[in-house]
Amino acid sequence: MSTATTSRRHRLPGLVAVLALAALTALTACGSSAAGEDGDGTTTVRYQSYPGAVDPLELADALGELDGIELEKVGDVQGGPASLQALASDQVDISSSAFFGATAQVVASGAPIKSVVATYGTNEKTGSGVVALPGSGLTEDPRSFIGKKVAVNTLGANAEAVLDTWFAEGGLSRTEIEKVTLVPLPPLNTIQALKEGQVDAAYLSLAQVKAAEDAVQLEVIVKDSDVVGFYNGGGVSLRNEWIEQYPEASRTLVAGISAAIDFIESHEREETLDVYVPWLEEHGYGASVEAVEQNWAGSTGVSSKGGLISEKDIAIWLDWLDSRGDVDPDEIEPSDVYTNQFNPNA
Repeated sequence: MSTATTSRRHRLPGLVAVLALAALTALTACGSSAAGEDGDGTTTVRYQSYPGAVDPLELADALGELDGIELEKVGDVQGGPASLQALASDQVDISSSAFFGATAQVVASGAPIKSVVATYGTNEKTGSGVVALPGSGLTEDPRSFIGKKVAVNTLGANAEAVLDTWFAEGGLSRTEIEKVTLVPLPPLNTIQALKEGQVDAAYLSLAQVKAAEDAVQLEVIVKDSDVVGFYNGGGVSLRNEWIEQYPEASRTLVAGISAAIDFIESHEREETLDVYVPWLEEHGYGASVEAVEQNWAGSTGVSSKGGLISEKDIAIWLDWLDSRGDVDPDEIEPSDVYTNQFNPNA
């Protein structure tokens, strides 16, 4: 298992370069989408999913909400930035759930994409938090994290934004924040890394922490809701040219995902799994069932009806991006990043 610990002060230029390359690729690829209408009138949609969670897009299909859509899975993805890069470079037709702050950064770099429906967040049912082993010496004082290693699922996304916000509110300077090393690790490997002392703390879903409590005791030092309250953290996006080329398919995708979000939030966890697990098995993804059953919280965390995106969902992170030098908030508006035009709840 890799535990690369490159400091974030050296990481940022590389990430910006990757996003700029993805944007350039997207701009030169306009009009050449690999998705297409089949002979029977269906539209094939390429996508990626996250391991260990209920994918709202797949659940929409399981619920029969994607009439005229044929899903083509092209693999799993670890984090939102990688998913957005795949979208911008025309490797997929719809992104996986991606942090709205990362989406804003990609849009600011020139990539013609839009978030179309919120698919995850933090509400009274579920959330994430910073956890550590008992006796770690880490406390609610962010200064205790200076010089420590914290595992996150990916860099430049939701976990980093919440951590940076918490550190800044705790009085840490930008230089001190950069002394906290973030280590990107797949969530399913993170608890083992904690147990082996490869990292000092981790940013994990509280559902995963609860699921692991029989194997290892973890202390929750701070929850994301303690830092920023309840919020819609991210959603799925489409390329602008894909929306223009396939407006009805876009509407079906968003409406289907919206229905899946509402189904999850209005049903018990087991009821959702009773629909989703058979779909996984029927489509050859049975190996994913155990991870989903062990780690999924039973809620998306989305608090808005059908995953409607609000201006606040985007604006809350623009100051964070500005503090890192990632975007100029005077040159990007929340409306540049999202649209609710296909959501039937709008």
